[in-house]
Amino acid sequence: MKKRLKYALFNALVPLLSLLLRILSRTIRWEKRPDYELYRGKVIALLHGNALCVALAGIDRGIYTLVSRFRDGDLADSLLRRLGYITVRGSTEEGKVEKGGRTALLKLIQALKEGHTVAITVDGPKGPAGVVKEGVLFLAQKTEKPIVPVYVKVEKAIRLNSWDRFVIPLPFTKARWLAGHELYVKEGEDLKEKKRLLEEAFLKLLEEEPF
Repeated sequence: MKKRLKYALFNALVPLLSLLLRILSRTIRWEKRPDYELYRGKVIALLHGNALCVALAGIDRGIYTLVSRFRDGDLADSLLRRLGYITVRGSTEEGKVEKGGRTALLKLIQALKEGHTVAITVDGPKGPAGVVKEGVLFLAQKTEKPIVPVYVKVEKAIRLNSWDRFVIPLPFTKARWLAGHELYVKEGEDLKEKKRLLEEAFLKLLEEEPF
């Protein structure tokens, strides 16, 4: 009963939360922000703890994104759709296709082939932080589309005491969009090696100078 009440409350607050996030996004002072034309037909890879920062930069861009099909993903799904994202429910973790993953994977493959941008958290939904799940590599391999690791650095933020140290940017903070080199995954290539390279790419982005 308590869980039902909690989810009902969250759903009731979604319109207000989405409005507040839109207002927050307009206060952010970007030193460097993305040109989304450069990301068409590509996979934006991001860390779970940085998801809100990245999401605020892509409002109303029609970006496809993967959201858990289970109830804990309902709030994120509702918020993202109100922010102009196209959500796909399911999981492609470790390249698996069970539990709704097959439908999700096919939708994302089609979106990429049509030239849309797809954004995926590589270490979600429960971590460990910074450890890449092979689902994003599997998607890139099947579509022959590049993965672009991105990270948004913010000057002022609240960092939650969660497994991913989730970052909530504060109003009027400075922000910088950082992107690594494109990573292709060809058929037959070792996914473990590509996983290592993607994790290293994120470490390099995290080492970029702070404000």
